[in-house]
Amino acid sequence: MTTASAPATTSAPVTYLTKAVGGGLFVLFWAIAIVLWVLVGQFDDAGIRGFVADAGIVFASLGTAAPFLATTRSLKIALGWGAVALGLFALADLGQVTVIVYLLRMFVPLVALLAPVNKFLNGYRVFV
Repeated sequence: MTTASAPATTSAPVTYLTKAVGGGLFVLFWAIAIVLWVLVGQFDDAGIRGFVADAGIVFASLGTAAPFLATTRSLKIALGWGAVALGLFALADLGQVTVIVYLLRMFVPLVALLAPVNKFLNGYRVFV
């Protein structure tokens, strides 16, 4: 004889981001990016200058995506990928691997632009 029981829920409740938080993160990340871009000229080494400029790209991309992220989970994922991008930029800029630097300079903003595209097209079938 088996007893039917309710399925256990293992996931935490979803916490949604408000527009104010998204807007605040937009301003914060863009302010960090602008400060980094202003500081680029203060460094003598080309690798460090490149990394500081590319870190600005990462923060500007996070700022662009932040207002369009719906949950705190998606924000944590975006911040995690931003940290990965910073690490890859550090390796590529300081190691002077120009191909990877330029690839990341195109790829990071492209991924950031996918956040608003996904938000606006969510629920619509793009490719039938």
